[in-house]
Amino acid sequence: MKNIVKYLSLVCVALGLASCVHNLNTTPIDPNSSTSFNPDRMFTKCYSCMALIGQSGPGENSDVEDIDAGTSGFYRTIWYCNELTTDEAWWIWDDKESKQLCQTNWVGDNTMIRAIYTRLNLNIKYCNHYLTYASREPYYTGSVEDDNRLAEVRWIRAFHIFYLMDMYLYAPLITEESNEFPHFLPRHKIYEWLVEELKDLIVKLPAERVSKYRVGKAAAQLLLARVYLNADVYNKYNPYWTAGQTWDKALNAAKAVIADNPQHSLVTEKITTDSGFVYSAYQQLFMGDNHRDEVMKESLFQIYQDGLYAQSYASAMMLIGANRLQGMNAWGIEAEWHSMRTSPTMVDKFLKPMNIDRATASEMVYDEFKMPAQLHDDRAILSSDGLSTGYKFTLKGNQELGDTKYLFDCWAGLKFTGVYSSAALPELSPRQNKDWPDTDIPMLRLAEAYMIQAEANFRMGKVGDALDIINNVIRKRANADPLPSLDEETLLDEWSREFWYEGRRRIDLVRFDRFFGPKSDPKRYHWEGRMGKNDGSQFFTTGTEDYMNWFPVPSEDKKSNPNFKTDVEGDAGNAYASQGGDGYPY
Repeated sequence: MKNIVKYLSLVCVALGLASCVHNLNTTPIDPNSSTSFNPDRMFTKCYSCMALIGQSGPGENSDVEDIDAGTSGFYRTIWYCNELTTDEAWWIWDDKESKQLCQTNWVGDNTMIRAIYTRLNLNIKYCNHYLTYASREPYYTGSVEDDNRLAEVRWIRAFHIFYLMDMYLYAPLITEESNEFPHFLPRHKIYEWLVEELKDLIVKLPAERVSKYRVGKAAAQLLLARVYLNADVYNKYNPYWTAGQTWDKALNAAKAVIADNPQHSLVTEKITTDSGFVYSAYQQLFMGDNHRDEVMKESLFQIYQDGLYAQSYASAMMLIGANRLQGMNAWGIEAEWHSMRTSPTMVDKFLKPMNIDRATASEMVYDEFKMPAQLHDDRAILSSDGLSTGYKFTLKGNQELGDTKYLFDCWAGLKFTGVYSSAALPELSPRQNKDWPDTDIPMLRLAEAYMIQAEANFRMGKVGDALDIINNVIRKRANADPLPSLDEETLLDEWSREFWYEGRRRIDLVRFDRFFGPKSDPKRYHWEGRMGKNDGSQFFTTGTEDYMNWFPVPSEDKKSNPNFKTDVEGDAGNAYASQGGDGYPY
């Protein structure tokens, strides 16, 4: 059983924090007595708000209102927006918000987009509350632990602000408690704040994390490297910005992650059980016992999940249960949602290095234990074999959502599992609760630092150095054949092969200017199997507007916050001032 304070799911209920967007903007949080501020519980809340949906239970009492509680969590909302909008995943269930994301038809009242906006701002509110009161007497004593906690909560706040910056063209930057409606800043202003904040946190955070689920300096270093890598995206409308000016900064920041943190390293050793099951180093990162010390050395920040004490439909349960149905290999828990599949475009990324075409691949009927060897890549944890379901998974392009007849239209992505790597057999995997997984969510992995180095080198013309990192670090760990050469498309594919289903694909596609299609026609939406603009066509043929590269500030906030229109229309560099401020209607 994992060692963590068992009141992880307890929260500061006395705070009475509002959960909807409007109340976030208007309801003050001003407890003035020790009975209304418990520093231990509030510190725990700042971490647990990324693991749990709210006050109690995995599917009820969410901190975010007016949305299905099970979908309202921090990770699931981020995941939906960064994966269902891309070439990696299909959501088969006919949920309105999921369908809009899959078909690039989202609007300002999409409940999932509103949920992530609300969730991010709410969690920032929790952090600000802690920072306000934990830094004052009698709670602040000047101890090392007090300083560590303050720095860690600042990092959690910065992590949330990163996602606001990445997902929205304009967003509130709230760094202190206030009764006022927040003002909105363009993302390049948020970028400037975030860079300085992370630089300071690299100094303030402990050199090594205090415990495995708390962050240390390495988390700030890696997040800074990520921000530098994507800087051209966030500064696209900054009139004083020169493209490409942070490639060297991204490279150096990524190098520092590795050089300064010898306690972190890639997992490279496979496990062979007494019964002969082999779990690769890569697979162990996404299993029910990925909290083992020898696995967590690769994780710089991991969201805690526990079958007894941290149950949520919005994290590992979603990634595991959504891809399974009865008749497939055991997956460590009993949940079977059969609501999600990979896309053929994603499978192609593992076929291309082997020069396998789809006609040949259609004859490959292997489960997730055999497929990696067939594709010469430990990361290809895919199944085309329906086993006792009586079906096989095809590579057919899905043309509609919301019908189980499309359930087998693409290979199943089985990267995340509740099985323990220490188990003799999958069905005998040690588990605390047959209904809930113990699988943690790795949010920041050391592998990203290597990939950032590779891309930064590539962008600066050092293609040989980039290829060396990819072949001799990333692909070597995956037991994948070396790539003979490297171009932009291959580099983008390698990001997907390493991080598929980890909730970041949209970020990479936007950076490469490929969110909607090929470099030759980047506005033409082309992800296979997605319907277009409500007209039933497979592809968008008339082009997709730039503003679809980010999400709309929820319509309710645009209308209810008097500062929004003033802020965005008052920005002289805003090309969308007359179009809802961010290109989407008011």
